[in-house]
Amino acid sequence: MNGVVNIYKEKGLTSFAVVKAARRIFGTKKCGHLGTLDPMAEGVLPVCLGFATKLVDYMMAVDKEYVAQFRLGQSTDSYDSTGEVTAENHDIKPSKDDVEKVLKGFIGEVELTVPAFSAVKINGKRAYDLARQGEIEDAGQRVMSIRDISLMSYDYPDGMMRMQCYKGTYVRSVIHEMGLKLGTYANMTGLIRTVNGQFSHKDALRLSKLDSMKEEGRLTEAVIPVDKATGWPVAVVKDEALKLVNNGLSVKAHNYASVPDIETDMYFLADRKGTLLAFAKRGRGDTPFIIVKLLV
Repeated sequence: MNGVVNIYKEKGLTSFAVVKAARRIFGTKKCGHLGTLDPMAEGVLPVCLGFATKLVDYMMAVDKEYVAQFRLGQSTDSYDSTGEVTAENHDIKPSKDDVEKVLKGFIGEVELTVPAFSAVKINGKRAYDLARQGEIEDAGQRVMSIRDISLMSYDYPDGMMRMQCYKGTYVRSVIHEMGLKLGTYANMTGLIRTVNGQFSHKDALRLSKLDSMKEEGRLTEAVIPVDKATGWPVAVVKDEALKLVNNGLSVKAHNYASVPDIETDMYFLADRKGTLLAFAKRGRGDTPFIIVKLLV
């Protein structure tokens, strides 16, 4: 089975546990998720099946939206409520206007500290492993791209915010830094990923639902074809050029039965029956597409 399943990861599960469950439910070893969610977080966790795993790196490069809860006055080593408290200050109680102003200041490209308890690698080792051994206090600095932030509710010390950002952005890093800019401390107390590229929490399926669909023989209904999941257009290869394409060769324009009238960065190549053969990037001149990777 090939395609993408929009799964709703429930709080308490690791992202790996969701992938492991998907392997069991769909009966395939080839599974990969599109962006880790911490165990305390919930929400959209798209999982790629079969040859769709070859597109993981490309499908992860999308905008995401989160709804996060936070608490002022206290910081932790993990920047969220699961960590050990490292500092407290309950004397400063910022106003709603103060919080909104600081949050809006994060919009754009901003350099923030990556939490020590994160999955990034430092010299080949996961940061969270190094943090548990007491070897690091944070995982360094990273430029994070934030499209928009809005304060949804606030009643000191608790608040809720919505954030739209690009991959590689840590919501708890934003909340941690927000606390410091307000002259106090802050940590994240809850997180829901509501959007991951084209996938929304409104359409996401829980693992229990997938189990039920499997029992009913309706599991294929949960799998979204990769061309629909990515939105990439499809170019159709002529029969006489199929062998060349299947060998990984980027063929000339006259070898295509149809070429999409859409200019974008990525495309799929398919045969006349609609079977996807490869994905490609836009080419030049008489070679309209350059094959990136075969799907067959």
